Amino acid sequence: MARRLNLPARTWYNYETGVTVPAEVLLAFIELTGAAPAYLTSGEGPRYGGRSAEPLPAELSPIELIRRGLEKLERERGAEGTAHACREAAEFQSVPVFPIEDLLRPRLDPADAVGRVLAFRQWLPNPAATVAARVQDDAMSPILPSGSVAAIDRSDVNPADLQGKIVAARKDGELLIRWLDLSGRHAILRPNNPGPSTPLVSVVLDEAPEDFIVGRVVWSWSRFSED
Repeated sequence: MARRLNLPARTWYNYETGVTVPAEVLLAFIELTGAAPAYLTSGEGPRYGGRSAEPLPAELSPIELIRRGLEKLERERGAEGTAHACREAAEFQSVPVFPIEDLLRPRLDPADAVGRVLAFRQWLPNPAATVAARVQDDAMSPILPSGSVAAIDRSDVNPADLQGKIVAARKDGELLIRWLDLSGRHAILRPNNPGPSTPLVSVVLDEAPEDFIVGRVVWSWSRFSED
């Protein structure tokens, strides 16, 4: 499956063990297997929704798959008109994208958003509290390479509920997107790709500010190279 999706085997293993799967990979998986999106998101209904009538070459890159998906949406929108637009609006949530440093502020001004991205509404536990920011480093590569966009639920901030989750946290005036591991009185912000510039960061919970955790990463749009 990793080969058919043009992914490293280790990356696919991470997805199978619970790491958030980027939208591009889900789209490619659905196209390759014919899996029903409703079953993938809820576990209900038929497992397969039928393959496309067109050939589905495994060599397509994630970018090409997204392009095909967008073209299909445009055709459906033209054919179904207003009814389709209403269904799409019900299924998707528009998430504002802010400069990553803005997420350090307690309140965000919608006018400061630099763009918007779409996500499945049912995959956002708290849509009204969810914002997005672009990842600035490779600390979470290959799950979230530099340039990826992460959707962050700003209402999910209790460290006790976030063990083993990817979170956005403040440390020394920076916003870090890392795995959160709890160990006694300490919270460990762990990079997926540790290195000299992206070390483990330890925070003493008793000494951390109340807004130490900015939110939980609930969705991502990963940036893949065409190479």
